[in-house]
Amino acid sequence: MTIGERLRNSYKRKIAMDKVRRVRSLLHSGYQRMILGRRLHGMPVLRIHLGCGEIDDPRFLNVDARPFRHVHYVTHSPLMPALPAGRADMVYACHIFEHISFIKQMAVLKRWHALLKPGGELRLSVPDFEKLIGLHQRKELGFRSIQNALMGGQGYPENFHFALFTADHLTMLLTQAGFSNIRHWRASEQDNWPRDWSWAEQLSLNLRADKP
Repeated sequence: MTIGERLRNSYKRKIAMDKVRRVRSLLHSGYQRMILGRRLHGMPVLRIHLGCGEIDDPRFLNVDARPFRHVHYVTHSPLMPALPAGRADMVYACHIFEHISFIKQMAVLKRWHALLKPGGELRLSVPDFEKLIGLHQRKELGFRSIQNALMGGQGYPENFHFALFTADHLTMLLTQAGFSNIRHWRASEQDNWPRDWSWAEQLSLNLRADKP
């Protein structure tokens, strides 16, 4: 077999494996969507983890754009259209809100507000613009790290950032969306909180807010 033939065969195998992975992904996503209603019925306390990524915490309904095996609801929409309004006790999104265009932020916040039951809580963690600029000015963090934190790692389509946040700006957005009792929170003070970017206090802004 010539080098050219081996390369062509290798390329064909890669295409075939990519197709198999896509089919498996579609089947997994479809199955999870099919049983979503039953799963919700079995969760008297509904905590939604939007953008869970590789974190599998059994206390949450795992939602992500990538079809990991532990993801209960695969969707590219932060509006999570398959979930019922007024049902959730918590919506949690860690370093997800910055992936949403700032011209669409209010619609998303209002949808998250609608998903919560009265007394429910939205818990957010986002890159803190003021902290990151301070780290850069003090030479405590290099430019490349600042760029990644503010603009996203950009290693796959979902990993681009479209918004910046300060505590005052995010508080204003949450207030306009109908939330109240907006305050800071620390991952280290929560009960066995998922190990994600919310623990990185030197660069993250963590705010929580209630639905009245």
